[in-house]
Amino acid sequence: MIRSDGAEPEVEVTVTVTNTGDRTGTETVQLYVTDPESTVLRPAQELRAFARVTLEPGGSSPVTLTLGRRAFAFWHEALERWVVEGGTFGLRVGASSRDIRVETAVTLTGDDAVLPLVPDSPAEEWLAHPSAGPWLRDAVGDEGFGAILFDPDNGQMMRAIPLRRLSRFPGFPLSEGQIDDAVIRFGETAV
Repeated sequence: MIRSDGAEPEVEVTVTVTNTGDRTGTETVQLYVTDPESTVLRPAQELRAFARVTLEPGGSSPVTLTLGRRAFAFWHEALERWVVEGGTFGLRVGASSRDIRVETAVTLTGDDAVLPLVPDSPAEEWLAHPSAGPWLRDAVGDEGFGAILFDPDNGQMMRAIPLRRLSRFPGFPLSEGQIDDAVIRFGETAV
């Protein structure tokens, strides 16, 4: 259950643990988080919370684990801070990483993080920027380089090239100086 979302997400997960044995037993309930939509390389699953419970034979008990911001965050090198990327996170509960018993998912808003732009930022980052993106689209247009850059099937390779390098292609509508000016102009909007 999502207790809060946004800048400080908090998610509560409750499972019922039952001792099916004929002796008193102790179990460590482990909660793993997955981020299959992450834009950075992350482990397949990360242990984010755990709790021990001791039960008499046939006994049951609810176990509640709470996940805060850091359970969903990763260190963003360019922004030099922890970032929660918005999207759907998988939640896996089990006795170990290889013994998952329950799975569910939660969708979080995440941070409104804007990457700081530099001339060597890929065109994709320029296009994703809230202010620089419209500027670049207008400058490139829909024909020539624009047709290549915005092509849904083949444009991905072009969008991965740093904008400074694209400016060196014959016929590209922006110069390196214009890109340097844009870094100064749009760099102030980074958060």
